Amino acid sequence: MKNKILSVTACVSAVAASALYYYYFTKWVPVLFGVSAVLYALAAGCIAARFSEKKPLLKGIIAFALTCGGFFAVNFLVNNVIYKAVKAQTAAAIVSVITLLFFIVYYLLKSRKKEKNRLIAVLAFVLSIAATVCSMAPAQVQYFYRNSSKKVASPVAGREIAVKERELVNDADFYIAPDGDDANDGSFEHPFATFGKASAAKAISGRRIKTIAVKAGEYRVDSLEFSAVDGGTQDCPVTYTAYGDGEVIINGGVTLPGDSFKKVSDSKVLGRLAEGAKEKVLCVDLFSLGITPEQYGKIYTIGGYNTADKYDGDWTGDIYCELFINDKRQSLARYPNGRDYLYTGDVVFEGEGGSGHNGTKFEFETIRNPKPDVYKMDRELSDRIASWQTLDDVWMFGYWAYDWADASTPVGEVNHRNLTLSPKFVSRYVPKEGAPYYFFNVLEELDSPGEWYLDRENGVMYFYPPEDFSSSSSVELSLSTGNIIKSEADYMTFDGFTVKGTRGDAINITGNHNTVKNCVIKNVAGNALLMTGYDNLAFGNEITRTGKGGIILDGGDRETLTPGNNKAENNLVHDCSEIYETYQPAVTLNGVGNICAHNEMFNSPHEAITYSGNNHIIEYNLIHDVNLLTDDGGAIYAGRRWDFYGNVIRYNLIYDLGANGHKPVGIYMDDALAGQTIYGNIIINAPNYGLQLGGGQDLDVHDNIVINSYEPISFDDRALSGLVVNESNSFYQHFKKNGDLWKLLWDSPWESETWRKAYPQYERYSDDYSNTDSADFVLNPGHCTVTHNILISLRGTIGYIADTAYKYSKIENNALFKLSALNKIFVDPENGDYTLRDDAPVDFKIDVPAMSEFGRY
Repeated sequence: MKNKILSVTACVSAVAASALYYYYFTKWVPVLFGVSAVLYALAAGCIAARFSEKKPLLKGIIAFALTCGGFFAVNFLVNNVIYKAVKAQTAAAIVSVITLLFFIVYYLLKSRKKEKNRLIAVLAFVLSIAATVCSMAPAQVQYFYRNSSKKVASPVAGREIAVKERELVNDADFYIAPDGDDANDGSFEHPFATFGKASAAKAISGRRIKTIAVKAGEYRVDSLEFSAVDGGTQDCPVTYTAYGDGEVIINGGVTLPGDSFKKVSDSKVLGRLAEGAKEKVLCVDLFSLGITPEQYGKIYTIGGYNTADKYDGDWTGDIYCELFINDKRQSLARYPNGRDYLYTGDVVFEGEGGSGHNGTKFEFETIRNPKPDVYKMDRELSDRIASWQTLDDVWMFGYWAYDWADASTPVGEVNHRNLTLSPKFVSRYVPKEGAPYYFFNVLEELDSPGEWYLDRENGVMYFYPPEDFSSSSSVELSLSTGNIIKSEADYMTFDGFTVKGTRGDAINITGNHNTVKNCVIKNVAGNALLMTGYDNLAFGNEITRTGKGGIILDGGDRETLTPGNNKAENNLVHDCSEIYETYQPAVTLNGVGNICAHNEMFNSPHEAITYSGNNHIIEYNLIHDVNLLTDDGGAIYAGRRWDFYGNVIRYNLIYDLGANGHKPVGIYMDDALAGQTIYGNIIINAPNYGLQLGGGQDLDVHDNIVINSYEPISFDDRALSGLVVNESNSFYQHFKKNGDLWKLLWDSPWESETWRKAYPQYERYSDDYSNTDSADFVLNPGHCTVTHNILISLRGTIGYIADTAYKYSKIENNALFKLSALNKIFVDPENGDYTLRDDAPVDFKIDVPAMSEFGRY
């Protein structure tokens, strides 16, 4: 009886352990697997004891093999058959064969007959285990390589950037100075006080005004607006330039005087602060400084994937005012502190989100006030929330479904009895357990240096000074909601200014032939610089501490494919996207024929460069330490269009992507993006794929070097495979006949003579869904070229290439090496010199720039 109980208990325990293993399979938890093995051994020993009393060790080993074989067989079934959507009858046949095999083996084990029966049993076990282990091996090897790679040395690239002396403009037409007077004549000795006066003087002067020099100091403005009449002409362009030594600061915010900071004395506030913060937190009465609620604003929703527009009420608007101390953005009091996150518990109720509830996205387009998601929480979090005096205006920010979809929401309902937590707004996508989030705007959580809180009703700001705070520290509050510089003029240049302090976008240029150069744009809640039109240039600027992205260029005519010729060149863009954390790149190109060249970009939670449109050029950029908070993204990214032909990504150096376990991609052509050319790029330490091709047509990928990615290239057929998913699924909707991508293509001029001449590939586009076995069928990864790339990885393989990609495209003549061959290929890889050796064992010439050619000059 004891043996039976022990056998049953051990078997049940083994099944439970294997279930845990399946549950954590994508995370690969060796401890759980080890526990499973021990429990299987125990079960096997007990089962063997039931067979006979003779040779228990041998039969224990055999029985252990039986249970392990069963484990691997089921694993094979789950991961390689069901997961890949093989036909149900195939899965049933495999189950039947496995079941029959084990019945036979069980009978042979019970038999006390000849030795040959035992030999047959052993052979059967060996074969079954070998087959199942081999079927599992690729998956286990995959997880091993994905998680075991270490970085190779970061490249030493670019060149020394010379500090440029600002030239004195002694012959300017007008001068502006902080101590000037608009009653003056604008001369050097008697300057104007404001930009507006200088513009007005230019308009009425009757002279050819070319240069307006601005002397060092701070100019507090809500917005500088220039109309068409303020601009110049091709023969007489207008330049506003910084003059002399010192910084010329155009500030949409306000500097708070040091003598306005007080210790907190309000007993009600002190009662809400953490014990260790009561003596550290300072406060400022904003009303006494003349700052009004209209100026500092209220908190509205943030994040690119919020659903606030689905709810009645005042939830969308300008980003709230921000506090900057010594030019560093301070965080609204949050829990947990810093960059730590909480993680959602079990999803108790799946709300009426865009791809949740009923599995479709279409009902969400018209629904109002959808029911939100509900999550379990633990007692510790419940007690923490209960300690907050109020939940009014307490917000949550998180990645509720995907790490590329950020959104904020007010706190909805908290049930301390049932331990459930609900945001007010539903997740746009199906909510997940384990999604990262945090609470913010909580006075009780003002407990860490660099945090602040604003009592919006009483106009009192509280802040916990950073560790480097002193009496000389600058404390600034952003107030302006508009552009600091807004220009509709042509032929204007803004040279050498520091622009900061807005809750919106810093500079917005909508004319032609304009230049923004040598400026520092920082401490803004929106984007740094938008330029729309033709022949505009952003040159030599430093952009940092933005709430959204960096430079956005938009111009050109898609009907005629006339290029915009807008250019972002020689800029330094770093530490951006600090409020909106996804899809806010350092540089964005839209339209036709715009250029992003010789820029350096780093320290960003998501992508560095994205684009839409045609015939853009992205070249000679130095990109590193981006995609720090995401997996499903690329340093250079575009996707899901068949009408974006003609873009070129060449001669870029991309390295050291991701952080804290995130594994992004170097260059990512997402969701069947077609018609791109990618060559001459060097990608190092991209922890996922170096190049990810999402199944599009007419991709030309050659002469690239990929070093130390999990896999150098992924080339899938997701558009074709998207047809086999549930018809209500949004992925299916993109690629079905007459689906989203077709509609976008039809809305473009793809059938015009201009486009057919520029992109003759459209002549063979096939939408015959009854004949999918063709390179011309648009959902196949057809007519692509992947050749003459040097691909170096831990395994020394090319990566994942779909069978259809091999069938319908040309993938050949790529040089594959393991990491151990680095010294044979490059001059000094251990010290970051990835210049190709003259005697590198590569059978073809490759077109890549010298390491000094990347980045700024």
